[in-house]
Amino acid sequence: MPNDRGEHKDSPLRTAPSVRFTLRQKQNGEDPLEFEDEGLREVYSPFWSDLPHSDIFCCISLDILHQLHKGVFKDHFVKWCSDIVGETTIDDCFRAMSTHPELRHFKKGISSVSQWTGKEHKEMQKVYLGVLAGAVPAKVLTAVRGFLDFVYYAQYQSHTIETLHRMQESLNLFHANKDVFVDLSIRDHFNIPKLHSMCHYITSIQSLGSVDGLNSEGPE
Repeated sequence: MPNDRGEHKDSPLRTAPSVRFTLRQKQNGEDPLEFEDEGLREVYSPFWSDLPHSDIFCCISLDILHQLHKGVFKDHFVKWCSDIVGETTIDDCFRAMSTHPELRHFKKGISSVSQWTGKEHKEMQKVYLGVLAGAVPAKVLTAVRGFLDFVYYAQYQSHTIETLHRMQESLNLFHANKDVFVDLSIRDHFNIPKLHSMCHYITSIQSLGSVDGLNSEGPE
């Protein structure tokens, strides 16, 4: 799990035996640190505890729509950047973007968008770096670039060792620059579950395949 500054090193997936052991300790009146650290609840007989041929922690797949597009981009990055320069400035930058046949022109800005879908998220992401250029500090721009590059790699339909390496480099770029949001008093920490999920994307792709096939955007 991430620490209070959102550092994600040495963060292995939970295992069924370790979680069962922690739950037994809690049930017996002990107070194991792992119970709070792992966000467990007092459900002492989870449905997966007696499944002999599956590991629930290896079966939970990732979701580009709710974790990246909506979870990190819309709920966090857009809010953080708006807090830095103000919603009015962000809207003005969106309105000032040149029109292009393959890009959506948000002529009223984005603060008035009432229904955010995966389509809106992706259309905003295409121009978001250009919108922020010159309006936010360089380190903020670099952090956003690392995140957006990660999002685009995550949407690949197939991967190679090279694309996964570049995906990791993008994530590293974000983590190397994210403290700027703390320095600007936008965040106190990065202990955010959906942000933390990003560190599991590469291992998930290696074990379960490309994330585009697991994305809930299609069914919705």
